[in-house]
Amino acid sequence: MKIGSIDLGERPVFLAPMEDVTDISFRLMCKRFGADMVYTEFVSSDALIRNVNKTQQKLNVSDDERPVAIQIYGKDVDLDSDRTLIIGDI
Repeated sequence: MKIGSIDLGERPVFLAPMEDVTDISFRLMCKRFGADMVYTEFVSSDALIRNVNKTQQKLNVSDDERPVAIQIYGKDVDLDSDRTLIIGDI
């Protein structure tokens, strides 16, 4: 299975995003036990704009856990596409 240029193998194991569970330490543990791809906790697009500390902590990503996906939610689709640029370089 490939997502863009990332080859995850024939039968990849994905860690589902879970609020207050999939923090960086949990994701790293799951990678060590065989997860091919992990997700951050849910990230509010509004909190990204407001630079909320708890949201910024959810975006802490280690090179050891890559590839990692960030699931963003919000209510304004037009603005949300712009907000993804904030985390584009993570």
